[in-house]
Amino acid sequence: MQNLTAVLAKGGAHLGDIVFWMLAEASTSRSDLESKWKAAQLPMELLPEPPTVIKSFKLAVRETQTGLTDRLIRVAVDDEASVVFAIVHEARHADGTLVYTQEARVGLDLLTGAINTDAPTHDLVTAVQTRFTALKDTHTADDIRRTITKTLQSFSAVLLRDSGAIWYVPAPNAEKLRRLQGCIEGIGHSKLYLLPVHDGPDASRTLGDAATKSLETDLAELKAEVESFLASPPERTSTLVRRFDAFDALRGRAELYRSVLSVQVKDLDTSLDQLASSIESLLNAKHAA
Repeated sequence: MQNLTAVLAKGGAHLGDIVFWMLAEASTSRSDLESKWKAAQLPMELLPEPPTVIKSFKLAVRETQTGLTDRLIRVAVDDEASVVFAIVHEARHADGTLVYTQEARVGLDLLTGAINTDAPTHDLVTAVQTRFTALKDTHTADDIRRTITKTLQSFSAVLLRDSGAIWYVPAPNAEKLRRLQGCIEGIGHSKLYLLPVHDGPDASRTLGDAATKSLETDLAELKAEVESFLASPPERTSTLVRRFDAFDALRGRAELYRSVLSVQVKDLDTSLDQLASSIESLLNAKHAA
């Protein structure tokens, strides 16, 4: 890592950082995550939604059923009052028939958050209860991974590799990125690796190409979305209004990459103006209706 950092550090001004991570023992309580996030002075709105009993219960069931061969865990009830799963034994006979026998039920009362069952000593019921207790106030490694991704996106990061989650964060967000690093590395044995990249012909060209592609992709997605709105306007006015925030965010990213990497997306500002005009027309039509 030190040798790679030394190679990337050659050149002129700091262009930004290449970022990737490894999560280890990354499950953490909600209170601990909030505490670390506040200490890092990161926006609280980037945190995942707090764990809920229903999400924790369903995750406990999903983890328990992983790897089972002759037993199934299937939804029996899922309504506003409760969620109930049935534990079923599957028997395969020589003549090709399958016979199913229900062994137990395990459910969650959504009003009280309590687990109930008709077979409290059943091994899979016990496993579900144990996992539920562990998960009901806990964010999993998947929650942490999604939070890292959401936070990097708020830093105008560009994904350099679809598989492997390798990102580039431009230099103006370097200080915030390092605060994120300190927070993530305080969770279990996780690591957030930063490789500083400095100005040079190859670095500028490679990162510039990646930034341009990212901006072009985002612009194309906005165009497609607005075209779908024109063909079938959404019911909620707020859906249209939020598009203006998306247009402003893309303008901001484009300006940032112009200043750091001198990249320019052809007709981006003109296209965004046209898209904004289309949304304004839809809003005016709704108001007139």
